[in-house]
Amino acid sequence: MKNCVQLGVYIICMAGLAVHSGCGNSSRSEGLAQEPAQVSDQPAESGDDPMVSVDTLFDAPEDFAIQRIDTEEYPIPVYAKYLQGVKICLDPGHGGNASKRGYKRGPTGVREAEMNLRVAKYLRDFLVHSGAEVLLTREEDVKLSLKERAELANEWGADLFLSCHHNAIGKPAVNRTTVWYHLDVDYRPANLDLARYIFQGLQDGIALPQITGVPLKSDQLMYPNGFGVLRPVKMTAALTETSFFTNPEEEQRLRDPNYNLLEAYSLYLGFAKYAFSGLPKVELVEPVDGMLSAGQPVVLEFKLDDGLRKRKAWGSERQMILSSSIEVQIDGQVYEHEFFNDGYKLTVELPDGLPAGKHNVNVQFQNKYKNSVLNPIVELTVE
Repeated sequence: MKNCVQLGVYIICMAGLAVHSGCGNSSRSEGLAQEPAQVSDQPAESGDDPMVSVDTLFDAPEDFAIQRIDTEEYPIPVYAKYLQGVKICLDPGHGGNASKRGYKRGPTGVREAEMNLRVAKYLRDFLVHSGAEVLLTREEDVKLSLKERAELANEWGADLFLSCHHNAIGKPAVNRTTVWYHLDVDYRPANLDLARYIFQGLQDGIALPQITGVPLKSDQLMYPNGFGVLRPVKMTAALTETSFFTNPEEEQRLRDPNYNLLEAYSLYLGFAKYAFSGLPKVELVEPVDGMLSAGQPVVLEFKLDDGLRKRKAWGSERQMILSSSIEVQIDGQVYEHEFFNDGYKLTVELPDGLPAGKHNVNVQFQNKYKNSVLNPIVELTVE
């Protein structure tokens, strides 16, 4: 006889997977905390072992999210229209490896890879509804290397990259949200913008009762060189750890398509508020091809886009870029610049030219919402 215990609308069977006994939000309960299952590289001997099972989420039709978009429960805010044309790559973390016993699973065997994928698919449905272009790094339960995931985003030319995850710890009572950025706060300020808006969306929507004092975390807290999936990406990026599937109650909520949809909607609102606040960009105007001659004097010219002026709202002719935030670095060295509000032109004079080779120009600025440049690196080649 299996040892079962009622948890809200779920029945958790300690000797197997949970059995669904209804829909809705589960109530909070004490006394179910367990240590996370031990991970083993060896496949289970029994086909009934929940720690090597697949399809561990509750069933839902393919159009589950689509049928609920723009309903009373999931309204589309008017500001979401500014997602139109934004290219967003969503990376559902993990995948494959189901045969590794206990790998990335909650106390009863619910797989993180499956919840990550479902949330990413639901999020895609919301984003596409608002006109965004969306690429998923994986559509099925397959294993991809971290490098492969990043290369897909780079080759596609994404504006934004979000790797979707859920967290684990050997303390079952823990359940909170963190969003991670790459390296330090000065590495790419737009990463902080994305992470901040995504966290705010999750905090407003999922509203977990626990919170850490500083939920935006550097990936160097985990690895000296940061997360492997964030290191190679060339666009503004972040990684979510929305909640802890090692929390027994949260594990069961994460099986429910309604809860997955709520998480996706919360992420969607974060993206929408970010886009509404403007996504600044920079464009090299001169030299057009990024090619220079060695040792020759040159004036670099850039066109700045605050992500707001083109909307032609009342007052759009006024400057919406913070002059004090403008900085130009070439190969890490700060250069003097001149900014013209009329036309948003930025020039940098290089009287001594640059030595032969490739050079990275980093153009940073903030718009009036304090959003930084999405892709601030311009490459110059000196021959």
